[in-house]
Amino acid sequence: MTKAYLIHGTSTRDDDWFPWLEEAVAPAIKLDRIWLPEPFNPSPIEWAQAIDQQVPAEDGVVLVAHSLGCISALRFIERHRINDARLLLVGAFDQPLPTYPQLDRFVTPPLQYDQVTPKVSQATVIAAQDDPIAPFTGSAQVARTLNAKFIGQATGGHFLSSDGFTTFPLAAKELQRIAK
Repeated sequence: MTKAYLIHGTSTRDDDWFPWLEEAVAPAIKLDRIWLPEPFNPSPIEWAQAIDQQVPAEDGVVLVAHSLGCISALRFIERHRINDARLLLVGAFDQPLPTYPQLDRFVTPPLQYDQVTPKVSQATVIAAQDDPIAPFTGSAQVARTLNAKFIGQATGGHFLSSDGFTTFPLAAKELQRIAK
């Protein structure tokens, strides 16, 4: 059995497609939906501490991340000595979001990709062209910088339950692929 960790950004650990994904990939993958403090008023320091307490900084770590969880997952890899990290990033961004300036603290200073990309052995980034939160072009740039597989969809919004995502078969398929 493979262990994976879900770092989510715009909702609580039991919202959206997260519980469904945990069940969909079991028993081959045990997905741990981690707890993050104050998801609607996040602090990068508190989130980093929470992630460090719940996710082992070990070779072969598998991270599934959504929205603000994506930059948080990338920061986790940046600050730890890890090899062979595997990533599934949904609605990723690494630049300030004009409509969410309160999240600027997560993306400044800029991510040091030279401390991240060599540690990532497999990655997939999923984005939607109609995402109102994380710009499609930003997600595509994250994928290019990571040398990741990029799956761009015309629709999907920010992949929230309000966008119709209480299940997410594409995420399950990609998680199973990268976790091998």
